[in-house]
Amino acid sequence: MAKVEVTYFTDPYCSWCWATEPVLYRLRETYRDQVHIRYVMGGLVRDMAEFYDSLNDIRTTAEVAPHWRMVSERSGQPIDERLMEDITDPHFSSWPACRAVKAAFLQGEDVGERYLRRMRRAALTERRIISLPEVYVALAQEVPGLDLPRMQADLASGAAEAAFQEDLAECRRYGVTGFPTFLFRRESPVSLPGADHPVLVVGHRSFATFRQVLHQLAPDLEEHPARDVPTVLSEYGPLTTRELAEVYRQPLEAMRQHLLNLAAEGRVQRRPVRDGEFWAT
Repeated sequence: MAKVEVTYFTDPYCSWCWATEPVLYRLRETYRDQVHIRYVMGGLVRDMAEFYDSLNDIRTTAEVAPHWRMVSERSGQPIDERLMEDITDPHFSSWPACRAVKAAFLQGEDVGERYLRRMRRAALTERRIISLPEVYVALAQEVPGLDLPRMQADLASGAAEAAFQEDLAECRRYGVTGFPTFLFRRESPVSLPGADHPVLVVGHRSFATFRQVLHQLAPDLEEHPARDVPTVLSEYGPLTTRELAEVYRQPLEAMRQHLLNLAAEGRVQRRPVRDGEFWAT
């Protein structure tokens, strides 16, 4: 049973959410089933014509591109910012992608999580417009265990929309307006001062921050050492060099060299993308 639930307010197009993936994989590998991550879609952009990011002075998708480049350079995660230059629809919206993700989650957390990850990879590293039906349907066909006819039925019936609206209502309830945002809550009963009060963490943060919050809520959490690379890749699917470097607490170049050595031995496969690579078994 999980000791802590982390509600993760996010969006499939969010670059800082993508930048946070390394920390989340380290969290998952360190705490395993003691921490449960629950995903809430936040609907980052309802209509680009009405959107304004005052913090970064962004009004158009073209203005998002240099922001994505900055996020990639600061985080070490590969990002192909040219996608935002490709999108010319003045009414671009991330909401269709959010609805598709919610349709997948209606089939269970595991398949929903795998589909969300596939959508992120496609948008941030493969330059694919995941809000287009032909794209998110094609990606669904790549996710093991996802029932595509059921997903399409839930999109058509309004079931996915209803689930997405519940997520938006939850964002409003907690005052969440930016992503990523995390709500940490103790699951199992404990008689410790403050442990029964949820903790809201806003923005991209280090593993050290997450660890501090987790141990504040659940001091009895057990930390596991990372398993070997092939096992980790089999568990989580293709991961970037930056994600694996975080999991193994290694400098980026040292991790890359280790992975190249494993690839030479035939134990992992390298999949290059713009400004980086994924590794898979």
